[in-house]
Amino acid sequence: MPFTLKHTRFKDHLEITIHSTIIPGKEIEEATQRWTKVSELCEIENCHRVLAILHFKGTYNMDLAFKLVDTAKDFGWKLQNKLAVVPVDEEWYYRLSFTETTMTRLGYEMKLFRNKRNAKKWLLQA
Repeated sequence: MPFTLKHTRFKDHLEITIHSTIIPGKEIEEATQRWTKVSELCEIENCHRVLAILHFKGTYNMDLAFKLVDTAKDFGWKLQNKLAVVPVDEEWYYRLSFTETTMTRLGYEMKLFRNKRNAKKWLLQA
């Protein structure tokens, strides 16, 4: 799948940078692989606060976004995880607002940000 994931473990959170190209017809498969890897890193690093910097190219429709969020527990995402997301591309910021709303309604802690500073501030709040 066309994505790269790099992470840095800090004292109180993981910072993950993802570069991904969305391939039509493979959106769910690729996203599942990507977020499964993030979930695995949370377990390996024993850290449940994640700052994700997203560099995405391509698009997918809202039905697929809902399906992905609805299966978050299947790829290891836990309710105790806290996820701050900073999409680099402004279009993806707006595209992911539906995901943020859906994740929140399902009991997950996720919030979108336009910059890393604000994301980190929210993430590290008790």
